[in-house]
Formats: sequence, structure tokens, C-alpha cells
Amino acid sequence: MRRLLLLLSAALVIAAVAIGVWRWLAKAPDVAQSAQQSAPTVAAVGGATRADTGDMAATATPATLHSIAPRASAAASVPATSAGANYQLPPADLPLRDTAVALIEAHRGGNLAATRRLMQELSDCQRHRWASLRMDMIIAFEDSPRGQRRGGERMREAMSSAAELVAELDELCDNLPADLDEALLFEVQRRAADAGDLAGQLGFALVPALSLNKALLQMDRLAVYKEQAPQFLQRALEQGSGQAVAGFMDGYEHYFEGWRGHGADGTAMQNQAMRKMIDAVRPLDPLQQVLGEDLVKAYTYATLCKQVCNATDQAHAETALVRLQQNLDPDQRTQAKEAAATLYDAHFGPRPRPEDIDLEELRDAILGFRR
Repeated sequence: MRRLLLLLSAALVIAAVAIGVWRWLAKAPDVAQSAQQSAPTVAAVGGATRADTGDMAATATPATLHSIAPRASAAASVPATSAGANYQLPPADLPLRDTAVALIEAHRGGNLAATRRLMQELSDCQRHRWASLRMDMIIAFEDSPRGQRRGGERMREAMSSAAELVAELDELCDNLPADLDEALLFEVQRRAADAGDLAGQLGFALVPALSLNKALLQMDRLAVYKEQAPQFLQRALEQGSGQAVAGFMDGYEHYFEGWRGHGADGTAMQNQAMRKMIDAVRPLDPLQQVLGEDLVKAYTYATLCKQVCNATDQAHAETALVRLQQNLDPDQRTQAKEAAATLYDAHFGPRPRPEDIDLEELRDAILGFRR
């Protein structure tokens, strides 16, 4: 019983966080519009300046980054300039701290190669930061008596994995300025997505560079995400991406798979009560908040996913279909199957499919310990 009370207390805390984040997200366009009327906040980036939001480029010299004004809507894209399109990118073997100014200038000038390179290198360096923090934490706990008692093989494995990643990325990411962060990565994801890059579209929609626990600091990004994430995911689906189909499947059903119950530790009634509580109060991921729950659409995309997704997502779709059919009547299931067939004929069929994007690596870069 004591365990149940503790779990209920934790769930109530999660509820408060979830409600707050949802309200922030729902009000994001209004707040962003108000922010647009005030002066932008500019942050230093490697000795140059940039706003911590948006990605509309202003005039710049090679030694200075653009100054970016926040905006509520991101419908318009920036045309590529001849300077950006033809820009000679710095050598790939240089560390990002030395190439960031040139890459950002070319990226904001419309050079898609620079945008793609920034997206990859910034993601790698975010992974490097999380791995470095993981190493620091492990070392700190190993030095404590409690850590020495509870460490063992698992902690050594975690330390080895983190040290290996840090060593692999040290040359690229060591001494990276703090301002080369997820705000810039969000901008790069968005620009790549707008240019038709599949990795940018999937990354922006499914693993955006956002921290919902810092929602008030990111109202502009939340507004942009709310407006554009479904559009970019739809464009990825139209390129034949099974991962986009799986993204829609998960986005339209707000089911939390993290709760498995405690078996003999609780009665069936206790487990059922906790399941309902967690489903009611847990935070939704950004795409789920934007799309809203629609079980007919979730069934549609789960049906399509069985045909076009990779093996892992197909297995996930099978489980979802079993769960969803219990909440839909026969007419709704028929409607969903017909819609899935229409989508298959329009965007898949015998056409070649693009390779999957490594979304797990991107989640490591964006979420770190928050996964």
C-alpha cells in the first residue's frame, strides 16, 4: 500500500508538469506573436551574435553571424542566395568550433550542404555533451561509499560506453561554445525540412530540438513546431518514408507503454487504477500534443505501417492494432483500412523507398538522460 501511495504522489507531480506544458503549448502562437512586437534577445555564438530563436537571415559578413528576429509563423521559407548556394565549405576534418561561423553563414544563405552538415555535427556534439556529463556523474558516484557499494559491472559498462563516445567525438566537439546548442539545431532541422531533406523532416517532427521542461524559454520554437510539424511529417510520408507512417501512428494514439504493472506487488484493481492515473496525467510528446488523439487515424496508420515500415515498427503496429480494435466498431475499422489503402496507392505501391534515418541516435543527442 505504501508503494501505491508513493506512485500516486509521483503521478500527481507528473500531472502538474503535464498540464503546465500543455497550457504553454496551446498558448504558444499568442505568446510568440507578442514576442514579435518586442526587441529580440540576442545570444553570443562563438564571438558572433544570433537570436536564440527562429532562422530568418539578415545581412552578414564572413566574420559575423546573422541576427535573427523571432517570429510566430514559419510559413515562408528563405530563398537561397547565390553566395550561400556557391559557398566554399570549410574542410570536414576541422573541429566545429573552428567552422561554425562559416557553416552557419552558408546555411543561412541557402546552402543545403552546409545545413545538412551542421545538422549532423550539432547532433554529434549534443551526444558528446551528454556522454561527458554521464562520465562526470559516474565518476562522482564511484567516489562515494554508496557508489562503491552499488556500482559493479553495470556502472563500468556505462562508463566504458560513455568514454568510447567521448573519445570518438572529442576531435570534432571538444571546447565547443555553449551557444552552439539545441536552439541552433532546431533552426537547422527546420531549414533542412523546408528544403525537402528527409532527415530534417523526420527529425523536426519526431525528435525536435525542444525541452518541454523549459517551455517558457522556448515559446517561439513551440509556436513554429505546432504550425509546421504535421506538414513536414506529411511531406516525409509523401517521400515514401515508413518512419513517417509510424510517427503518425504513435502521434494519434496517446498510449503509454512504460507502465507494465508490478505483478504480485499489487492487486489487479491497484494496477488498473495506476494505469488509468498514468494515462490521464503523463506528459505527451510534442507531436501527440499537436495532433490530438484520433483512434481511427491511429488504426489507419498502423494498418499502413504493417505494409511499409521496418521490422521493428511493423511489430509495434501489430500490437497497436490489437489494442485499437477493442476501441473501434467494425465500421470505423473498415473506414481506417480503406484510408490506409488509399495512402498506400498514393505514396508507396511499387515505388522505391528511402533508407531509414537513425532516429535513436538523434534521440540520444536531443534527450540524453530525459529519454
